[in-house]
Amino acid sequence: MVRSSQLLHAVHSGASSAITAEQPLAARSGWLNGQLVPYAPKDAPFGELTLTCPEGQHLHHLDWRTNESVLLLKNVQRLTAPNPGVMTGPGTNSYLVGDPDTGYLVIDPGPADAEHIDRLWRASGGDIRMIVCTHSHPDHSPGAAPLQALCVAHGKRPPILGLSSAPTARANSEFTPERELVDGERLILQCACHQHTLRVVHTPGHAANHLCLVLEEDSLLFSGDHVLNGSTTVVDPPDGHMTDYLESLDKLLKACEQHHIQFILPAHGYVLGNVWGEAHDARACIAHLKAHRLKREAKIWAVMQQHPEGSMDDWVKHAYDDIPSKLWPVAKRSLLAHVERLRAL
Repeated sequence: MVRSSQLLHAVHSGASSAITAEQPLAARSGWLNGQLVPYAPKDAPFGELTLTCPEGQHLHHLDWRTNESVLLLKNVQRLTAPNPGVMTGPGTNSYLVGDPDTGYLVIDPGPADAEHIDRLWRASGGDIRMIVCTHSHPDHSPGAAPLQALCVAHGKRPPILGLSSAPTARANSEFTPERELVDGERLILQCACHQHTLRVVHTPGHAANHLCLVLEEDSLLFSGDHVLNGSTTVVDPPDGHMTDYLESLDKLLKACEQHHIQFILPAHGYVLGNVWGEAHDARACIAHLKAHRLKREAKIWAVMQQHPEGSMDDWVKHAYDDIPSKLWPVAKRSLLAHVERLRAL
């Protein structure tokens, strides 16, 4: 069977602006477990299939493999770390932005997994110019130093960029970049004929030092953990802060409008979004996410009113009665973030 990485260079220009609102949202198909499977717009893989196969081609493979990169555009590759789990879904998505002429920038090198680090280096052809961590959690930033060391061993020393962890961060999430990124600054990879521009957007909430990146030429948003596909981001105080999280969603919505962003590339799960102006575009994803958070918050407030003497364990049973009880310990973290926000209003 022909792999998508063998064909996408030939059939896809790499510009997501090729997708227009005039094109109908028909079902799209992708390869999963050796079968060609159709997906409707409401299905998690739909946005990724729209990005990678804008003409509706049957080329893209949706299996979560950690041993090879996935070509999303001609200048964007995804490599998923071998760390699947309740908190990481299929694993942490590391992204390579760039091409052989400009060199590459790595977004979220992931955990310090030697094989994953080696695959990132090899997928870049050994030409990594910058390493950016969206935040300091242990599934995102620990791979930065060993990846840099591997590059140094082969004659290059890409800087590690990001934001330092706050004093509120847990011990396993301490992180200090070599250079602090500034909200709104642009990171540029370029050659004589073209460039790739990544604009930094500081988005605290999931973590105090969280940031997202906008790839301006291709209207893409790399969302880190702030926006995910298939799950809701955990906001865990004290480093997580619900008001900051909601305000950062508003900031991302403005970025989507300013840069006409169609697709969101999360740190966990498939690409989100599809055709600009339709029900599942990038703006709609963010608006839906905020509405979901506020709806949950209203439910939490009602539970607090009904059970004023209740504990967090009591409240989570009622406020999150629509999710499996095995997830309540995780949900209780976001519950606390909502409770703190409600008490501060």
